[in-house]
Amino acid sequence: MPATRNARKKNKFEPSSSQDSRKRPHKRANLRIRPGESVRDEQVAVSANDPYELSNLADAQTPISPVPMAQLLLASELPLTHLTSSSSPSMAPHTAKPLKGRKRFSADLHDLHTTCPSDLDRGTWSAQSFRAGDDDGSVEFELIESRDRTRISIHLLCSDTSEYPNTHSFFCHSPEPGSYGEQVKEICEGVLNDSPSTIHDVAKHFLISISGDDDSEDDHNYDVTVDEDMGVFIRPEICRSVLRRDFEGVHAAGYTPGAIWSGSSEFFLTISVPVVELTDKIPAHVLMSWDSQFLLPRQHLVLVISGFWGVYPPVQSDGALSPAAIQSATSLKFYVGLSRQYKPSKEHVITSLRRYGLQSDQQNGVEDGIVEEYIDVDKESETGSIEDDGTFDKFSLSSSLESLFDEHFLQLLRIRRQLGLGWAAAEELHWRSQELQRSPTILVKGMQEELRQAEKEERCLAGSRYLPHDPLETQGGDINLLETAFAYLLRRLTLCNRYCVVCHKKLNTVFEALKPYVCDSGLCAYQYYSLNFGPSLEYDICKNTEKVDLLVSLAYVAAAEQVLDEPLPCGLLLKVPDPVRKDFMCDFDSLTVNEMRTAIMQLIDTLPPIQDMKKHLEKKVVAGTIKPKLKDMDPKILPAAWSILRWCVASCTAHLQELTEEEDQVQNIGSQWRQFRFMVGAPNKEAKFKHALEQETRGDSNAKNYPTLYAFHGSPLKNWHSIIRHGLWCKIVAHGRAYGDGVYFAKDGLISMGSYATVSSRCWRNSTIAPSACVALAEIINLPQRFTSHNPYYVVKQTDWIMCRYLLVNTIDNLHSNRMFNIIETPTPTKSKVRNVPFIKHDPNRRPLLSNAQVEIPQPSYKLEKLVGLCQDAYIPPNLDEDDSAVFNAPDEEEVKPKSIAPHVNGKPKRDWVHDASWVEKNIDLLLPPPADSAPGATMALQKEFRAMMKEQGGAESLATLGWYMPPEFNENLFQWVVEMHSFDPDLPIANDLKSKGVNSLVFEIRFPPTFPHSPPFFRLVMPRFLPFMQGGGGHVTVGGSICMDLLTSAGWLPSYNIASVLLQIKLAISSTDPKPARLAHNWEQYVLLPVR
Repeated sequence: MPATRNARKKNKFEPSSSQDSRKRPHKRANLRIRPGESVRDEQVAVSANDPYELSNLADAQTPISPVPMAQLLLASELPLTHLTSSSSPSMAPHTAKPLKGRKRFSADLHDLHTTCPSDLDRGTWSAQSFRAGDDDGSVEFELIESRDRTRISIHLLCSDTSEYPNTHSFFCHSPEPGSYGEQVKEICEGVLNDSPSTIHDVAKHFLISISGDDDSEDDHNYDVTVDEDMGVFIRPEICRSVLRRDFEGVHAAGYTPGAIWSGSSEFFLTISVPVVELTDKIPAHVLMSWDSQFLLPRQHLVLVISGFWGVYPPVQSDGALSPAAIQSATSLKFYVGLSRQYKPSKEHVITSLRRYGLQSDQQNGVEDGIVEEYIDVDKESETGSIEDDGTFDKFSLSSSLESLFDEHFLQLLRIRRQLGLGWAAAEELHWRSQELQRSPTILVKGMQEELRQAEKEERCLAGSRYLPHDPLETQGGDINLLETAFAYLLRRLTLCNRYCVVCHKKLNTVFEALKPYVCDSGLCAYQYYSLNFGPSLEYDICKNTEKVDLLVSLAYVAAAEQVLDEPLPCGLLLKVPDPVRKDFMCDFDSLTVNEMRTAIMQLIDTLPPIQDMKKHLEKKVVAGTIKPKLKDMDPKILPAAWSILRWCVASCTAHLQELTEEEDQVQNIGSQWRQFRFMVGAPNKEAKFKHALEQETRGDSNAKNYPTLYAFHGSPLKNWHSIIRHGLWCKIVAHGRAYGDGVYFAKDGLISMGSYATVSSRCWRNSTIAPSACVALAEIINLPQRFTSHNPYYVVKQTDWIMCRYLLVNTIDNLHSNRMFNIIETPTPTKSKVRNVPFIKHDPNRRPLLSNAQVEIPQPSYKLEKLVGLCQDAYIPPNLDEDDSAVFNAPDEEEVKPKSIAPHVNGKPKRDWVHDASWVEKNIDLLLPPPADSAPGATMALQKEFRAMMKEQGGAESLATLGWYMPPEFNENLFQWVVEMHSFDPDLPIANDLKSKGVNSLVFEIRFPPTFPHSPPFFRLVMPRFLPFMQGGGGHVTVGGSICMDLLTSAGWLPSYNIASVLLQIKLAISSTDPKPARLAHNWEQYVLLPVR
């Protein structure tokens, strides 16, 4: 049975390490600590006006127990506040002699390693990770900048530990100071020339020097009394007039802005443009090659920005975060996707942004978490997406663009504004700054020529590429964050094939790929292939099954016939069977080239059919569970095999799409050849081809009437893995070149299909398409007199004159009778001709033939123009909703009244929430025992955090607006808080449940570890009890009441987070209705006992 309320109040301030200590009476001492006095475990007093005393307390070796909250509340009224510690045996007074020499050195290092003092965290900078170095008497620690997590490693070496801490010297250096090199060097020299200091003092000196603060500011950083200058809490505030101005700027630029309010101070802003408008700027075939979703009707390219945390505008005119944004811990996140509306719905945005809540298969009680029901992907896309226009769908480049924005956009914005550079120059300077770890302001002087060249190159690109208007060129003062971010998104989307999709730096390649690719860095290649940073393999398997089958089959043939060449899948940390010792594994990179080819062939042979992979990925899963993964298909398949599969698909930079509709296919080819639309080269290759066509055919009357001709190119199957990636080059002599240098084409397809497209004797056994021969059909500028040769073959040396249009693939099923003779059956031309399809008008003297029968080819642009036409017909101008119309109609800033930003429900102001002390008191007995451990650093950090919470609570316009409440009468322990959460959106199921049960609020307890703020607190919902997930509940609350969120884990927590912001995120999580809404359990009043964390 839980203890009574009176019993708990009696023991509230005492640690729970033993029953005896709980019963021991609590004492208070009215003593004031003076310099030089010892600190007893029973009598710890802090003067609110004496920084020296506070510093002594922070450095004291005596542990401090959790502090009674009632005493802290009196800090602003009394000159002296008594912080009582426990009288447990573990808190016995320290009477040992002061340590000196090596023992003192080791003790100081141990203390810093286990518990970092609060004065080594100055807000913007902190000193962490103290550890012993490799040499005797050496210390290593890190200086960490809280905003962008910049890390500077500092190495100290004590001249003689036996003289520590009185007559020694410290030698300092930093192996990688980055952009702070000169400043760190100066600090190191100052430490060497300074008087002897402790490790703690040296670290503190580094912090003070690098942050630009003086020591007096540090003394009251965690002072008990509230400093009027430093302790004022800046309330999050949205300047509606600035938001209106930015919306108007976005609209004037041709984009559509939107706002999504989440019912609290958090909100999302969107900017979008119809994809059909982009087809005037980015060729439709390029968009189709990047992702077929682009050319679906009514698609909008959407950028969603989150993480404002109640502050707008978040950036100043110089590109840096505003003070209000810093105070509110604003952390902007960018999301890129497609939607059928100008902005997605709130539910879909929250679902896309949520990074927690998925359960593993074993947690659901359903075997494998999978229901044996297959999903028809095409049917689902036809029905589900049309019925729900508010979806927010990711496309193939979403993850790369989001990574670019999250990691670099704000830094690039600052560089542009502070140094007056364009995007190209700012990127060049930023990448160099990261590479050399030096400040951009230092590097810019020595990079003037490179930066001018970068800007000149981008201006030249404007001739063949669409580059959007740069709003920063006309924005002299304030930055329109929305317009600037979206313009940068369009710029990088247009130029995406020129940059690495992982590190985002400019590619240095001989040729430009049609689709985005990865640079030659080993790390980028590893992330691209092994960590799926590139195009989604799962998406391609489900949507482009035949293409994946073909690419894997061609890679298999090339490897089996020992012609597979660079780039090979090196640098991916692949473990493959040793070619000599079959029972052992070895590194793939350690093999010879021939052994690599053999290993690739053997690994592909272990893969299941692509159709089976598609069925596995499309299995319907229980809502809220992890989707099926390829590696779960067969545990016997080596991870290296899945990496090779990903490499086969992701390394293809060409566009391949099987043509299944007759109107898209080349006529009179014969049904035995499967046809693929085939495009290879840079996105502007089509523009270069048309430019060359216009320039070279001037003055030629025949070329004016018939500008191009079509011809066939055949090559052995083993070569097509390379051709698909690099195009038709003429650098390798394959058949003697009897008619000169260039790419060889045949006028009659029978020649290419028979003599040159030789049948391969090898085939991947699990291939469904089973290719045996490949032939390309290309479009060439009709100037045969300028070819290297035009009889009997076309030999074209000018590769800009060649555009691959189709890839024809013959399969083993059609060759089973002739495989042993290594020949191909004579194609049987079909005579049918599709109606209402425009065909190419050929030069009568140079018609493409197949067995002397004319081949009919649809206009290359016909299908794309048809798709674009459908998109234009389906386009509906955006109709702004009430929220966005309200932004456009917002009054000027001076007209905004304080109450105008109060939350409203259905146009009516909310009634303020009222605290019910009896409801909370009834649940106080259900709290876990008070924490037994504490530390000085955590104590001071929590004192500051608590004061900030009470200030925000006291200054709130209404408690309903705030959404939480800390009842002072129940918060008596600094390491264990009681918080109420209330005022949920009345439309939510949980709000209806609370109202029907008469529950006034959700009662939480927050428990803080002794390592706070470097470790996350523990949040637990005490009452009421939520419906468990397995029974249909949601809200990210476990059965025992703990909150399941990434930001409350060691990996997701940051010391800069404040509790008010965390409460906001928890409320958003509870308010989320996906995958399931939070509901009260049927036994919502039943208490669940949990072990103490």
